[in-house]
Amino acid sequence: MRNLTIGDLKLALRDLLDERAEELRLSATGRLYEPRLRARQKEIEALPEAAGTQAPLARELSEADVRHDGIGAAIFFLCKAVEAHPSLAPEVKAAAAGAQQAFVPRLDVLRAPYADEASAALDNRPELTRLKAELKAVATPGGGSLHEWVKAFVSAGDEIDKLLRRRATLLATGENAAATGPLRGAVVGLLGRFREALRDEIQEEGSRLPADHEARLFAYVDKLNADRERGARGRAAPTVGGPAAPGEPEAPGEPAPAEPVAVNDSDL
Repeated sequence: MRNLTIGDLKLALRDLLDERAEELRLSATGRLYEPRLRARQKEIEALPEAAGTQAPLARELSEADVRHDGIGAAIFFLCKAVEAHPSLAPEVKAAAAGAQQAFVPRLDVLRAPYADEASAALDNRPELTRLKAELKAVATPGGGSLHEWVKAFVSAGDEIDKLLRRRATLLATGENAAATGPLRGAVVGLLGRFREALRDEIQEEGSRLPADHEARLFAYVDKLNADRERGARGRAAPTVGGPAAPGEPEAPGEPAPAEPVAVNDSDL
């Protein structure tokens, strides 16, 4: 749970104390910890709205993603059109087919989480160099070649990566500036102690609690944390010419948190 932000904890406590209140009270441990968890929930709910934000740079990321996905879709459909045209030279058709498979193999890659799109851009840099001659052989509407389109597509993925790095920094410094770091640590610690005590109760001889009781109670907590971990791994890969990304305090998606994003995050 170390990756959860204050915003994630706000969501997690709402789920645990509101949606799962009856399940929580099935155990003696749950009944013991419920008042403590509710007290921490009140502290989080009382924070200024900005203190728990999970999505700084949301507008900038959305705009970068629109550009990335628009160029990607244009590449996909242009390559398909070239492949389908009966009168074009075989080498041009082969170049288009190779480009489409290398950079936009399926349209659903354009709906991937932000971190995945940024990672793909990093992976595609060597392909952009390797296929330069083939890409230049395919003309595009308005003049130029497919090489310019693919280069812009990869650069758009790089821009998403830069914004994710900035988001991670803003989230970390924002939490410190709002003095939410100690509260976040206290809530994570409380949830951890509750989970350990609950696990002991479930494993006690004669316990009537179902074996999956812990997993059910912490299902949303675990999902939020897993989203944050995926977002952090995506940002950890360095871009060409850039330093390694700092971990997000996640994430949701991106993821991160899950960080709320439009079509993509999920991740978040």
